[in-house]
Amino acid sequence: QQNIQPEALKIQGYLVDAQGLIELPLIGNVNVLGLSSSAVEDLLETKLSTYVIDPVVTVRLVNYKITVLGEVARPGTFTFLEERMTLPMVLGTAGDLTINGDRRNVQVVRTQGDSLVGQQLDLTRGDLTNSPYYYMQQNDLIYVGPNTAKVKSSGLVGNVGTLTSVLSLILSLTLVLTR
Repeated sequence: QQNIQPEALKIQGYLVDAQGLIELPLIGNVNVLGLSSSAVEDLLETKLSTYVIDPVVTVRLVNYKITVLGEVARPGTFTFLEERMTLPMVLGTAGDLTINGDRRNVQVVRTQGDSLVGQQLDLTRGDLTNSPYYYMQQNDLIYVGPNTAKVKSSGLVGNVGTLTSVLSLILSLTLVLTR
């Protein structure tokens, strides 16, 4: 039986290594690979109960990161303290969609095992909350595509306008110089 001060029992900032192991005082290495936060809490409470009466364990990610790119006001990688973030909450953190953002063309790319899986979402649909991509996960990437007005202004249609202006200038100069 060890004499442990309550301050020593506060578990904060422990790293899960690439093999899914956490090294903790008293109980040593604990494999948490593939476990949910609540399953890790249960596992740690069970292991700590050998040393502590009725232990209470809270597990949360301290580096919960999501990247938002495309037609948003502030694209970038954001770190969250809450684990239960929704797509609208994350887009709000990124300053919401710009006027050029297409609410019907929002991609969420997620790591599943060793592969990346993407899903296109339509923010205007009422059943958005039923999507498994509505709640964000660690390292998700959100890409907001441009609307058709943005595509037209930056693509061939925009170049046609420029080309028309240049041809008009050349034709006007030709007429002035030949008269």
